Amino acid sequence: MAGLGSACTTGSTDDGSNGHGPGAAEPVPFRADRQLGVLRPPMAAGAVAAFDASVGTSAELIDTLQTLTSEIERLMSAQPATEVGEIRPPLDSGAVGVGAPPVGTSVVLGVGSSLFDDRFGIADRQPTELISMPTFRNDFLVRPERSNGDLVLLIAASSTQAVAHALHQIVRVTQPSLKLRWVQEGYNDLSSPSEGGAPTRNLMGFKDGTSNLDTTDDVVMDEHVWVQPGDAEPAWASGGTYLAVRVIRMLIEFWSTAALVRQEQIIGRHRDTGAPLGQSEEGEEPAFASDTENQAIAPTSHLRRANPRQANTGRLLRRGFSYLDGADDSGTLDQGLLFLAYQRSLNAGFLSAQSRLDGEPLEDYVQPVGGGLFYVVPGPGSGDGGWLGQGLFEG
Repeated sequence: MAGLGSACTTGSTDDGSNGHGPGAAEPVPFRADRQLGVLRPPMAAGAVAAFDASVGTSAELIDTLQTLTSEIERLMSAQPATEVGEIRPPLDSGAVGVGAPPVGTSVVLGVGSSLFDDRFGIADRQPTELISMPTFRNDFLVRPERSNGDLVLLIAASSTQAVAHALHQIVRVTQPSLKLRWVQEGYNDLSSPSEGGAPTRNLMGFKDGTSNLDTTDDVVMDEHVWVQPGDAEPAWASGGTYLAVRVIRMLIEFWSTAALVRQEQIIGRHRDTGAPLGQSEEGEEPAFASDTENQAIAPTSHLRRANPRQANTGRLLRRGFSYLDGADDSGTLDQGLLFLAYQRSLNAGFLSAQSRLDGEPLEDYVQPVGGGLFYVVPGPGSGDGGWLGQGLFEG
């Protein structure tokens, strides 16, 4: 399976900058029953950071999660650190300035299946579909050191400096209890909301996010993203969501040798307009949605396999970034897609899409190199004192 997931990345509108400066952005509320960073529109900058727990007891892990919660809340609310005096190191690096306007930093916390081993007494609390990332057919370059983790943080903001600042602060307050396992930074060159359609293009030149879920529709979010009471999950997990992360290298040099008509056949959309093949408007439903015999878009295309528009097909809330990590020893650019997708069910969502995409023609041009599956825990609640992951240790 190639691993562009379900039709590439990202969603609807921009609430940050255009990626060329820090820009002010509205803070994302932290004190809520759900982690609302899940719902935010695509941002100009982001990073995924996975950690392994270095503590050995549940009491130590609880203390770490409480410390982490406090720092995340401070970062998301853009509150200054408490002064500790001139002769001691400052508690904030100052990388985003003093008294600067909020830059819309959000941090989403998830847990991996490895956290539910025998270290912390929570093995019976593991979400039912949470597993280590399976190995798919095109995953021969996926590296263990760039995959999985006990905890994962998804950081997004209106500038790369703000993302780096948030990561520095989190690492600072959680060492040595958490050991950083891997990090992948990313960026979006966001289009103006007035342009409509997808908010960005991926590095292959195609629009991303044309048919993403509408985060303002609570019914849609409850159906496809948030785990509900009564789902086959532990009671504490209600209000959380599954997160699939894939670091997908794009072989842009090879892709650039393919004729445009071939590229469009592989994706299933016109590159310039984003419209389904044979159609003129980006927002149109593909013809095969109402006529399964229509062959304007090939059955092997990414669009048709990723989202076949059939009943009972799981939908994903896609959030992602492009990335550039220099070049490898052969002089080939290491660049591609940091794919991120939230869903109510991994089996009906990401894993089902992966099985449909297995063997697609796009696999010749992409190579997954890392990632993981995680469960985004519910929010800390609306009152004071709640912390992320609290439900894991209650009852």
